[in-house]
Amino acid sequence: MTDAAQTPEAAAAAREELLAHVRFEQLYEGGDFSLTDWSGSDSLSSGAVTKTSFRSARFDQAALGAIRFIECDFSGAVFRAASLRDTGFIRCDLTGATFAGAAIDKATFVDCRMPGAGFAEASVLDTSFLQCDLGDARFPNAQVNGAALLECDILRIDLSGAAVTRTFISKADLRAAALDGLSCDGVLLADADLSDRDLTSVRFAHSNLMGANLVNAVFTGMDLAGSFFMQCVARGADFSGVSAACAHFSKSDLTGARFVGAQLNSANFQEARLAGADFAGADLEMVVMTAAQAPGARFTGANMAYAQLAQTRLDGADASRAHFLRTNFHRASVEGLLQLGASGSVLETEPARAVAELYAPQRVHPWQEEE
Repeated sequence: MTDAAQTPEAAAAAREELLAHVRFEQLYEGGDFSLTDWSGSDSLSSGAVTKTSFRSARFDQAALGAIRFIECDFSGAVFRAASLRDTGFIRCDLTGATFAGAAIDKATFVDCRMPGAGFAEASVLDTSFLQCDLGDARFPNAQVNGAALLECDILRIDLSGAAVTRTFISKADLRAAALDGLSCDGVLLADADLSDRDLTSVRFAHSNLMGANLVNAVFTGMDLAGSFFMQCVARGADFSGVSAACAHFSKSDLTGARFVGAQLNSANFQEARLAGADFAGADLEMVVMTAAQAPGARFTGANMAYAQLAQTRLDGADASRAHFLRTNFHRASVEGLLQLGASGSVLETEPARAVAELYAPQRVHPWQEEE
């Protein structure tokens, strides 16, 4: 807090000293500007300020430029509707700071304490957060485009209603985050933890969740077109009814996952673990499951036309009433594979051959050798 005995003249002199350092791009150190008002100011545009307090200071509609704040205290500061362009905060305390409605462009936050910081309806463009504490930070209805949150603590972060595009968030623990209405497009959530979350209110189109923990997560009915789930652990996850054309699930653990009625045409499950997975009624046309492990999986009534199942383990799988056309079973393991025709009779097939044409068992006699 500013010394109560400080006279207005002394406060003005201190402020002028700071601005003089900024104008000449000299380092300013050790000031106390707690509770001061910088609203509408455009004077903090360059230079560097270190070990200075701006506790509960106001920067409403201020224009901050390429100035660097190092080890400064901005706890409780207000940047409402401010413009921060190329501004840097390094090892600063921004606990409870408010950036509501701010335009933050190419700013940098490095090793900052930001629990409870508010970015409601802010525009965050091409901005980096590196090793910051963003626990309980709030981004409701924010526009986040081209940002990076690297090695940040985002436990209980609020992203409800936010529109996040072209953003990289690494190793994010989102199990307690508020995500209702979150829209992700082109977002990289590498190694994120979304286990046991109901994510049906989130949009993940064209996003990358490579290596994520999705155990028992719920994605039912979601648009996942073109998304990446490579090397994920998604045991027991529910993808029923999703639209996931061209999505990638290769090398993922999808043991016991549900894809009932899902649109998965041209999706990639290469080398995935699919034991006990349920694809009943799913559209698997042109799907790639090469070398996948799918013992005991259910494909009841699924469309498997042109599917690539070469070297896939399908022992004990249920493909009754499944639709096959030029399906590739080359060198697949199919011991105990159940295939039933429309009449309910068992189809005598040789799925080890490269092409299976079982469209209409009444008219096509599969694998009947020509005389």
